[in-house]
Amino acid sequence: MTRNHSTTSFRSRGFTLIELMVVIVILGLLMGVVVPNLFGQLDRATRETAIGQMRNIGGAIDFYQLDHQRLPKSLDELTEENVKTSEPYMKRIPRDPWDRAYDYRILDQKRRDYQLATSGRDREPGTDDDIVHPEPESK
Repeated sequence: MTRNHSTTSFRSRGFTLIELMVVIVILGLLMGVVVPNLFGQLDRATRETAIGQMRNIGGAIDFYQLDHQRLPKSLDELTEENVKTSEPYMKRIPRDPWDRAYDYRILDQKRRDYQLATSGRDREPGTDDDIVHPEPESK
């Protein structure tokens, strides 16, 4: 039985240039599909984090209103000791996921109407990525 040296030497060389190019093209196509979806999921998760934080702050504001019959003048009042429980309404006020303070505004003290907002990733108020709590009623 004789060995065919040309077949053995061909197989020991490894991948051909064409095979490597095909693999690189396939990986490139996969990355083109996977990376945009990954970033989209990260953006959605970050927005959901902000919405959850704003709901928690809103709940603390609601409890503060029940105890004091008014809105807090600033979010810092939520970290002060509650005279009824000796605990703060919140231990600390979280920063938004983009590491900025939430914007708190009293819209109408008599109606106890307030708004929490963050300008989102672009840091520009009044754009599509802004998040507001409570959500404005659609007209």
